[in-house]
Amino acid sequence: MLRVNGAGELPDDLSGVIGVTAGASAPDSIVSEVIERLSPRRGVRTVVATEEDEYFPPPPELRELLRAIAAAVAVFCDIPEPPGDPVARDREVHAATVLEGVGG
Repeated sequence: MLRVNGAGELPDDLSGVIGVTAGASAPDSIVSEVIERLSPRRGVRTVVATEEDEYFPPPPELRELLRAIAAAVAVFCDIPEPPGDPVARDREVHAATVLEGVGG
């Protein structure tokens, strides 16, 4: 078993069947780079065992703060009816997207 943090850490002498696994915190871009680097000249066969639907909900305190800010904005901007719960659609944002944004 070999653990790497990116394609640049792969040794040049790998051969045979190679399996790649990655956790939910691994950015998709790094996983793709590792697979691309491993791709042999005659092709690579990709087998997907599972697809993850990772979801990291914001802490309850942050969810309540976001709701309070939305309510305050509605009051101060004289909006008769707020547009809805600001955290109701947080599941639509994938963790990999957030992590890539944080990493720069």
